[in-house]
Amino acid sequence: MNLKEYKEVDLPKWKRIRLKDVEIPEHREYKSLNIPKIEDLNIQHINTKEEINNYTKYLKVDSEFGVDKELVKLTEKFSNTGVIIDLERGQKIQEPVRLDFNMNNEESLVLDHNLILAHQNSEVTVVMDYTSTEKSFHNGVTKIYAEDNSNVTVIKVQTMSKTSHNFDSNIAVVGRDAEVNFISVELGSAITSTSFITNLLEDNSSANLKSIYFGDDEMGLDLEYTMNHFGRRCLSNIETKGALKDKAKKVFRGNLDFKKGSTRSKGEEGEYVILLDKGVKSDAIPALICGEDDVEGEHAASAGQINELKLFYLMSRGLSEKDAKKMIIEASFRPIIDLIPYEDLRERIEKDIDWRITNEKF
Repeated sequence: MNLKEYKEVDLPKWKRIRLKDVEIPEHREYKSLNIPKIEDLNIQHINTKEEINNYTKYLKVDSEFGVDKELVKLTEKFSNTGVIIDLERGQKIQEPVRLDFNMNNEESLVLDHNLILAHQNSEVTVVMDYTSTEKSFHNGVTKIYAEDNSNVTVIKVQTMSKTSHNFDSNIAVVGRDAEVNFISVELGSAITSTSFITNLLEDNSSANLKSIYFGDDEMGLDLEYTMNHFGRRCLSNIETKGALKDKAKKVFRGNLDFKKGSTRSKGEEGEYVILLDKGVKSDAIPALICGEDDVEGEHAASAGQINELKLFYLMSRGLSEKDAKKMIIEASFRPIIDLIPYEDLRERIEKDIDWRITNEKF
């Protein structure tokens, strides 16, 4: 490892969400990731030279992706944790693979480089949980390869402290008749930037992305989701729901890109945010790019305050204004929260949302 090169890496200078007071911390080890033991599943730490050499062709991605190319390179070169999950052909893992990245004062840096390789007809669900109690820095890179007729679900839950910074870059390559599902929950960190790019390379491939976020205080969120359609009859869907409070800022960029040859493909995207205060800022930039004629694409974005009639109705039934708002927001988030297969994670998400709405810590 060349620490001199590590120290010379600069953070990007974004106009969307300003990275004030953000610095890349000193490099340090992270040893707290416990890899679950699941029968017949090949899952290993990524940081051994032997493992990296065995998977070079998958770890190297030709196209640019992620929140910023320099931040992606940072983790690719200097990762201090991460896993390789390699599913055999026809292997279906019924039990979710849970990876907990817990940060604290002693281990406040997580640069996780993850590879999920699903060979033909395989199936797996991976849950990644990022938490911190102190000021921490997370810069993750996850690469997913779903070969023909495979099914991969990746769930990421982020509830880091409000003095932390979170960057997360994801890319998926999807084969014929394969499906990749991505679920993202962003509730913590002073600055959060996430990117998920899916390349639907082969015919009949599909991808679904569902995300929720809650920004309060002066939090900044930058969310970028892209579905690239290459094969014929590909299907994609982006569904994002959020809430903003106080002086929080959010930028959402959703891209449906139909490449030449992606005939009869379909894509949908929608972002819906509830604005709880006048001081928030919400920007949505949905984009539909068509290089093929015979395709269907739909995009929508809406931002507004809670419907006064709904609020009045609930309050007329005896609920306080805070409880009524909480019920409306939770009803919006509920379908996505229920997709998380662990009760303790669902409960933590619910309590976190309750606290942010009511300002009452549990």
